[in-house]
Amino acid sequence: MPAKHVAIVADPYTVYAFRLLGFEGHAVSSPEEARRAVESLIPREDVGLVLVASEYFSEPLVAEAIEQFKSTRLDAIIARLPTIREPGKPMDVQRELLRALGMG
Repeated sequence: MPAKHVAIVADPYTVYAFRLLGFEGHAVSSPEEARRAVESLIPREDVGLVLVASEYFSEPLVAEAIEQFKSTRLDAIIARLPTIREPGKPMDVQRELLRALGMG
């Protein structure tokens, strides 16, 4: 099984930071650009994880592309990436683990 890459879809500063760590980055500055970036990753079998900046994740245009990604790429994960502009909320790890295992 070939190695899978992590792709980041976020603002240029966040993408630059992740590129320093060796991740693939797609710098965007609007929901339309974020949608196009997510759509461009759908056919790529070498991408196993896509992190989309939280400020774009819930935008209707991007959410549509995310749903398309999820329904097409069952072998990959797409998730929200908290950023300075929209930090994440604390997560109940036990509840999420149980939900992922189908017991919650």
